[in-house]
Amino acid sequence: MTQMASITLEGASFEDRFLKILEETGLEPEEFEGLPYFSYSPFFVIAGATISPRIREHGDHSHFEGVEIEVPEDQVEIFLDVLPELLAQLQPLDDDEE
Repeated sequence: MTQMASITLEGASFEDRFLKILEETGLEPEEFEGLPYFSYSPFFVIAGATISPRIREHGDHSHFEGVEIEVPEDQVEIFLDVLPELLAQLQPLDDDEE
């Protein structure tokens, strides 16, 4: 598996080509709890990614810390080709539409 991103409460890191695609969409990156591009996770899955949660356990309770986004090594190029097409279907709101 190739790690495409790690999106956590402490920060995020993205594979360069993946980040470029996300930035070029014009979509709002932090519309969910300050986690960059997290709200678009379903589209990452449709494009072929696996998303694994990072959960921290503290005795009798646990809490969400973020996610790891991975793609099988032999499918990275397919993922990067399909994702822009999927994200293009999402349109950022213009000021007039709010």
